[in-house]
Amino acid sequence: MSAGDGGTPGPDDGRVQRTVVDGVPVFSAGGRERTTAALVFGVGLRDETFATIEVTHLVEHLAMAALPRTHLRCNAVTDVDSTSFFATGRPEAVRAFLEAVCRALADLPTDRIAAEAGVLQAEGCGSASTTVSALWAARYGLTGPGLTVSAGPGPEYLDEDTVRAHAARWFVRGNAALWCHGPLPAGLRLPLPEGPRPVRRLPAPRPQDGPVWTRTDVPGVGLLLATDRPADAALAVGVQVAGERLRERARHGRGLSYAVDSLTLDLAPDRREVALVVDARSGRDAEVADLLWATFAELCADGPSDAEVAHAVAGLEAELDEEDAAGAELADAAYCAATGLPFRTAAQTLATWRAVTPAAVREALRRAEPTAVLAVPDTVAWEGPAGVPRRPLCGTLPELPMGTLFRPPWHRRLLDPAARVALVLSDEGLAHRDADGDVHGIPWSRVEALVPTADGRGVTVVGRDLCCVLVHPDLYGRRALAAVVERVPAALLRLPEAAGAELVPVP
Repeated sequence: MSAGDGGTPGPDDGRVQRTVVDGVPVFSAGGRERTTAALVFGVGLRDETFATIEVTHLVEHLAMAALPRTHLRCNAVTDVDSTSFFATGRPEAVRAFLEAVCRALADLPTDRIAAEAGVLQAEGCGSASTTVSALWAARYGLTGPGLTVSAGPGPEYLDEDTVRAHAARWFVRGNAALWCHGPLPAGLRLPLPEGPRPVRRLPAPRPQDGPVWTRTDVPGVGLLLATDRPADAALAVGVQVAGERLRERARHGRGLSYAVDSLTLDLAPDRREVALVVDARSGRDAEVADLLWATFAELCADGPSDAEVAHAVAGLEAELDEEDAAGAELADAAYCAATGLPFRTAAQTLATWRAVTPAAVREALRRAEPTAVLAVPDTVAWEGPAGVPRRPLCGTLPELPMGTLFRPPWHRRLLDPAARVALVLSDEGLAHRDADGDVHGIPWSRVEALVPTADGRGVTVVGRDLCCVLVHPDLYGRRALAAVVERVPAALLRLPEAAGAELVPVP
């Protein structure tokens, strides 16, 4: 997910050798008797929509399902911004695997869509949204990496046309790269469909002119920072220093936390998101959040010490000296080639880190401060850092706007506190006041989908800004449902049909 920052390596860049097979760039290095290889595509969860969440993963599963049985160590993975098929074994066996994957992607066994959708559902049973996903959603809503916060309508909604169109657009030779550690298989072919790299949509962040904090429904405390500078080594060092300070304070000093992790995501050569995530003992999230923000604020004000910067650089040196460092560099080269990001060799990256000074770290963190999003679980009794405003995770309004008002029958409101809600429809959108008194608004232009209720009689309106509003005739009457269905673009009304349910017609 993280990437270097430089030019594409050529055949004389030391241990990474570059060739081309059937129009696909191939990055290879020797040093092993057996071959480990991965075919990487520049497509992932960020390239979907709410209605098509899991389509990339489904394409991956269908391609793997088409392969013959084998004892070869092989698998595939779909990430937020890439999809990879990889194998380890004798060169000829790896060659057969790679060629079979390419042929499968060119002609997917779509008769297995229902079965593989079921496998995806089983695979997702133990997964849940993460703190990093919540941070991305706080920045981008249900677009780009923010889509990872949601399971979407479900893979059972994906039909053959949707799956084939996605594969034909993204799983093409212009959007692929291969890395190979060990002998490059003789006579290797990569018979992928023709096609250029698609233009990736760059998600628009929510407007922000200073740091904000928000509540999420996932455990853990996190901080998200953005930079528009490629090769921002000073920010990378600063995040490493912040992580080390937090380990000393939250884990070793006060026993509040076990793990401190960081994650970098490059959405474009000039758009990088860096997340710092800290777990917390039960009931101690507020203390961890205070520590995280205080540590960040200290580094913005005073910067790190020379010793802290040196320790961060030493950590990178140790990482690059590990046994599989060559494999990691190969993987990074292929990832960058497949995603269109600039690549920097390990030696180049290390050189930029060694040139970082404490003053440069301080300035990099100060530049990133206006982009900061601090997230805490919504179960925490905490009012945020002093002077930092809270921004709700979804699109809220100060009060219900003017428009046509729909409410549950008075006797339901009297007997059931959960029914003390209201729905307003206007030319601009819909607004919903929940039982807690919070008002959520969804402009019609930002409706992502209508998801049918289990009984097929109502819908949940899903907004791009993470608001979801239930519109059911038992709550608001049939006229309210009809008005919503009439206003939402017809393209968003396919979900009930794909699920085999139909909305009850409203006269």
